[in-house]
Amino acid sequence: MDQIENIIHLIDKTLKEDADNTITWGNIIADGFDTQVDQYRKIIATSNQWLAWYQADLVKQYSLSTLKIKFTWASGYFIEIPKSQLSKVPDIFTHKQSLVNASRFVTQELKEFEYKLLESESSLAQREYELFLELRAEILNDFKTVKQAWNNISNIDFVSNLAYVAYENSYIKPELISWDNLEIIWWRHIVVEQMEKDFISNDLNLTSKDFVHIITWPNMWWKSTFLRQNALIVLLAHIWSFVPAEKAKIPLTDRIFSRVWASDNLFLWQSTFMVEMQEVANILHNSTSKSFVIIDEVGRGTSTYDGMSLAWAILKENHDKIKARTLFATHYHELIDESKKLKWVKSFSVAVWESEENLVFLRKIIPWGIKKSFWLEVARIAWISKWVISEAKNMLRQLEQEHSKASQMSLWSMWNRVSEPEIQYIEKKSEVEEELENIDVNNLTPVEALNLLSNLKGKMVDRR
Repeated sequence: MDQIENIIHLIDKTLKEDADNTITWGNIIADGFDTQVDQYRKIIATSNQWLAWYQADLVKQYSLSTLKIKFTWASGYFIEIPKSQLSKVPDIFTHKQSLVNASRFVTQELKEFEYKLLESESSLAQREYELFLELRAEILNDFKTVKQAWNNISNIDFVSNLAYVAYENSYIKPELISWDNLEIIWWRHIVVEQMEKDFISNDLNLTSKDFVHIITWPNMWWKSTFLRQNALIVLLAHIWSFVPAEKAKIPLTDRIFSRVWASDNLFLWQSTFMVEMQEVANILHNSTSKSFVIIDEVGRGTSTYDGMSLAWAILKENHDKIKARTLFATHYHELIDESKKLKWVKSFSVAVWESEENLVFLRKIIPWGIKKSFWLEVARIAWISKWVISEAKNMLRQLEQEHSKASQMSLWSMWNRVSEPEIQYIEKKSEVEEELENIDVNNLTPVEALNLLSNLKGKMVDRR
């Protein structure tokens, strides 16, 4: 530590406390450290005072009341005298330039001052830089000692800050485990809770039997908060920090992947959907069964069926092959029914209290999915006008009715187009008719309806 104290003393003695960031521009060496630096600074600091004194002396000595000493980057320092007083110009003035209403002159004394000033300004920065390099070289002689001290101090700073934050915010020590179960009880968000006094805590429990959670709720701010906070807690645990929860068991995780929020890269001609797909591709190519993944609203940048198909395929790829612990937020409610085909998936949603006139998002996760988006209610909360909301409700009602009719007609339209001889033939071969009678049309998802229609059509073609 004696060596470190010597270096600290040397730095304090050599450098200014408010030194400039650019080391080649000067203003870094402390006053009183170097005679040359002090001399250059004195010349620069007193230059305006000397010029004022010299101008006053010339005016008094030669009775040139309108004489002015000026400076331009092109001409440097000069004495300017109007035409009315040119007859009083002494011989020691050397003519430099003629103007319409005045002439410019220099003197030997003024040229010497200018040279000394410009030399001081250029030499000062160079001299300060040389002194800085000498200081740096001297410190490098004890590089190992300095580096060790830096490592110790940075570790102390890191750990003490984590400890301070944990103590001030009532964090708990997480348990890092080697098996796959991830359990976080009554977690909070490390940033949001600082601004939101009544922060609603939640639980997360990902096991080997349900390592994928599909989460559906209105597209409001809190969804991203839920996703990110779980990822933050996993990250905090892996940097040996306490976490904002009542209990936390975190499995060793190789990487954390996030596909949250919408952004574009217009400079490279990449739309938000392209950026989203690139992020998803990175997840699918690089995540493993030991990874933690959060995905928010994947597929929303394209048409409904394209987006839903992509979301389903991405979900299935992770479930069947990668098996990463995943929180998969989506606004495609059809995935809730489709995910029942997947063995290790559970559906969750946020609790909502709804009345005829009011809607309250309770920010509490409950263990089943919802099939209502509440988009119009969110728009109303955002102060969209009543007329727009009413018009949207009418259109939504119309689209839902058309969608319902289309789902039913898609199965029965083929039957109605069959000719009478073919009907008689089918009646004899009643397998298709029996299958149609057993279908619960009202509980079919669009994907199931399309698959069923394709199977029935294939059977009827075979019988022709």
